[in-house]
Amino acid sequence: MNVCDQYNHISSTLKKTNSIAVQEDYQGWKDNEFHREAAKLLLIDQADLNIQHIFFDDNADEGESCIVDTRDVVTNEILPYKKQMGRYVCKVDPIKAILEPDYFIQQIEKCEASRDAEIKLVE
Repeated sequence: MNVCDQYNHISSTLKKTNSIAVQEDYQGWKDNEFHREAAKLLLIDQADLNIQHIFFDDNADEGESCIVDTRDVVTNEILPYKKQMGRYVCKVDPIKAILEPDYFIQQIEKCEASRDAEIKLVE
């Protein structure tokens, strides 16, 4: 299933059920030379100001090989790396996550602050 077919399938399922489970396809990502458009899909609705999406991953690296393909569920727009990071995608430091009990709470707060700033610009 190509990226557009995958997106359309997930989008139609979300419209019917409001929830979905997606299994990672490492081999598919590898076969596509680790390109971002074949990575883990995160669908968000940037216009929905009541929902905060946050995807935690220790391999959320910069550039086209980012392990998360963040798209607007309405427009199918691929969000630029700089827009998704620290707002919708959080690169996890595994050592800090183990050693600091409030690590994820701090990361959520940072992402929420970034999203709040984005919302203020829109309003």
